Amino acid sequence: MREFFKQMVIGKYLRSSIFIFAAIFSVAFVTAQVKFTTVASSNEVGRNDYVQIEFIAENAKDIEHLLPPSFPDFKIVEGPIQSSGMSIINGATSQYKGISFVLQPTKTGKFTIQGATATVDGKEMKSNAVTIIVNANSSPNNNVTTPSLLQSLWPDEPAEPSKEYILKPGENIADKIRKNLFVRVVVDKTNCYVGEPIVATYKLYSCLRSESRVTKQPSLNGFSVYDMIDPGSDASSVETLNGKQFSVHVIRKAQLIPLQAGTVQLDPVEVENKVYFIKKDRRSNRRESLLDEMFSQMQGDEGTEVSQDITLDSKPVLITIKPLPDANKPADFNGAVGHFTIDASIENKNIAAKDAATLKVIVKGNGNLPVVNAPAIKWPDSVDAYDPTAKEDVNKTVAPLSGTKTFEYVFSPKSKGDYTLPAIDFSYFDPTTASYKTVESAALNFTASTAIKQKAGMVFSKGETTGTIKNFFQQHLEWFFAVLILSGLALYLWRQNVKLKKTEKKTEPAIVASPVVASENIQLPVPEPVDPLIKARKLLSNGEYNSFYKELNQVLWETVNERLSLPASEWNKNNIITQLKAKGWDDYTISSMENIFNECEMNLYTPNHNEGNMLQLLNQSERIIKYLQEA
Repeated sequence: MREFFKQMVIGKYLRSSIFIFAAIFSVAFVTAQVKFTTVASSNEVGRNDYVQIEFIAENAKDIEHLLPPSFPDFKIVEGPIQSSGMSIINGATSQYKGISFVLQPTKTGKFTIQGATATVDGKEMKSNAVTIIVNANSSPNNNVTTPSLLQSLWPDEPAEPSKEYILKPGENIADKIRKNLFVRVVVDKTNCYVGEPIVATYKLYSCLRSESRVTKQPSLNGFSVYDMIDPGSDASSVETLNGKQFSVHVIRKAQLIPLQAGTVQLDPVEVENKVYFIKKDRRSNRRESLLDEMFSQMQGDEGTEVSQDITLDSKPVLITIKPLPDANKPADFNGAVGHFTIDASIENKNIAAKDAATLKVIVKGNGNLPVVNAPAIKWPDSVDAYDPTAKEDVNKTVAPLSGTKTFEYVFSPKSKGDYTLPAIDFSYFDPTTASYKTVESAALNFTASTAIKQKAGMVFSKGETTGTIKNFFQQHLEWFFAVLILSGLALYLWRQNVKLKKTEKKTEPAIVASPVVASENIQLPVPEPVDPLIKARKLLSNGEYNSFYKELNQVLWETVNERLSLPASEWNKNNIITQLKAKGWDDYTISSMENIFNECEMNLYTPNHNEGNMLQLLNQSERIIKYLQEA
């Protein structure tokens, strides 16, 4: 197996070692000289260009403490990016080591970048300085156009997180975990106004091999919460912190809209982890080929596997929420915070008196759109108006929330004439300028003609009756639905009553049978199994949503554990999925169960709950529990 795997990785290592073998052949006949140099991708760049600076030590037996200089006239876009390699000629080993940065100038001029320092073969060395000329315009010779091209030596290979799962002799496991596995909550601001959104991202950073499970979601009381990514997805990326690359998993990313002023604490998220290490044994005295050594380093197979359980949590974050100022607050202000515009229109500007028409008002912009209320309309005295309806089209994946909220007002003029609807004002608070602003729509005109009179027995054409029928249903819509629901309920009760009577008639002859015969053949009724989800159903119907998610999660865990009889130490989703696959479960059912666990964990502390989604989770759980009991 080892030889087979080595063949698979030869291609990757062959590419990254081209210059190593080139060095081997180039120095086969010439004695290598130790070099420590600074190399710039270009000596002349534009103000908005990028330049790569590399500090490379070559042909040394031992390289330690390679420290780059500061870059006072440049901004570090990416780095440090580390590279290293080695060569063996007639038993003599030499190696190179390099650190590179992607820089962007902060101003124009002529600047000198000092050399780096390093301990090379026990001797302190310093690389040469380089001079960079920065012009106002981009340089045609600059080939470093984007920092993403410099993430690795080979652009087509993605950057990988640092591998710290090798436990070397003398290293402490607790210290190793503390430096390479942690949870953070990142917020885009810690001071804001009521109604001004905050983006909070809970992240797990890791350079280790681990199995992680969220055991406690943060309490986000005092905010309206809008998730920006699917809580059930595993959004991951690679980030660089202090020169080290971490694999980053987003536990939750949400937009929080404060509801009241004061100081609010974002509670931590809690994550249970099982961390795996390869404990390195002391190297044997046998000599290895260059490929064998690279293969052993990559696999870390010269050691034994050890594991460590640890629970991590993020540090609490305090958010200071300022009240909206009372000074200069418009009389029609209704709590909108952000940047908005308003537009109004009437679908039919020529209607009959006492007929219905619709005024449509659209509030567009970014901010706390979901809590925006309908603007007040200054209706003419001879117009009857009804309460507006609202619908929203909001993009919740951007901050602040962006989109539109549409209000529709049904109205009816009492008499014929020409009407003017005054401009509609909409006031909001702009957090960027800390001031109130008011926008308004254009004034609207419409005309009402003489009311259409209907005589008894009169036959109307289809076109003449359309407005009247529509108006009737709009004014009596709630009665229509009430009658429909009551009719359905009455039909259901009647059918149940018929079924009950039929059942009673079928069971009557069995009661008249001979007592002696009946006593010999009678079978006690088998009690129906207790529904394990009965409590969850009751909590859902009572609107106790947090308790519903907790109960549903607990019932599913207990049912799975009862079926699989796993020890407590193996009670995690990965082991359960492995066991269920071994028992022949289909991927769809396993995926549904995993989705239920994730949904329960993510929605336990979410104030906005979707009852349709909760009912779907309940139905999925019922099917999985039935599957478990029958399997």
